Amino acid sequence: MRPPYSSVVTRTAFVLGGGGNLGAIQVGMLGAALEVGLTPDFLIGCSVGALHAGVLAAEPNLKGVAVLERVWRGVDVASLFPTGRSVLGLLTSRGLALRGDTALRRLVETAIPFSRFEDAVVPLHVVTTSLRTGRERWFDHGPLIEPILASAALPAVFPPVEIDGELLVDGGVVDNVPVSRAIALGAERVVVFHVGNFDRARPAPKRPIDVLLQAFSIARSYRFLAETEIPPPGVELVVLPGFDPGPLRRNDFSHSNALIDKAWGATRTFLTELVRDQA
Repeated sequence: MRPPYSSVVTRTAFVLGGGGNLGAIQVGMLGAALEVGLTPDFLIGCSVGALHAGVLAAEPNLKGVAVLERVWRGVDVASLFPTGRSVLGLLTSRGLALRGDTALRRLVETAIPFSRFEDAVVPLHVVTTSLRTGRERWFDHGPLIEPILASAALPAVFPPVEIDGELLVDGGVVDNVPVSRAIALGAERVVVFHVGNFDRARPAPKRPIDVLLQAFSIARSYRFLAETEIPPPGVELVVLPGFDPGPLRRNDFSHSNALIDKAWGATRTFLTELVRDQA
């Protein structure tokens, strides 16, 4: 990677992947990257990364990260995520989701100070998944809030979002870490903020639901691994290291502060050493 303070002009994309409550790790990564001098020329977000990208598109600096820190420290888990629901409830509940998106909408509208893509300080691209076509659908202009909600609409947990008559869900279903989008847009440097970038042996499944969730996890990861294995010529690919947060329930946000701090320190060390080694 060229030093972030290099005089060489490089078109830089920040790619912010999904990750649910591990999104706190991404906040620390972003803080460290901006702190050492990396700045985005455009932002590409998926799921929780779409929310983060929206906030940074208004303030692509440490002030924007401070907004994200406040969001994560103030998450009202009870209003956002269903609790105490069994697998049977997941399979037999009526409707399209276990939880409405009213609280999530309020969070997005409060955190992002603009309502149209055109009003962003830094160009913003958000990915969703179409339930009709099974393909990704991208948004980079027009109203902002609905695409952010759709990108973060974790299937069965949050309801699909209808835009132009089409039902859309979490972009992570088809492109959890949209590296190829950054390259297609002409990025010369792609900085990847992937909170799941760590190795952990997958436990042996014990129930049908375990097999289902592991298969979904593998499918989400496969495209990222394929796209980052061999970067295209002329593209610097900087994949920031994640870390294993240990056992953590999907609706457990009690470790957010610790995850932010740990990710900030680890990313700062990684980028500082990378710059030093290539100086």
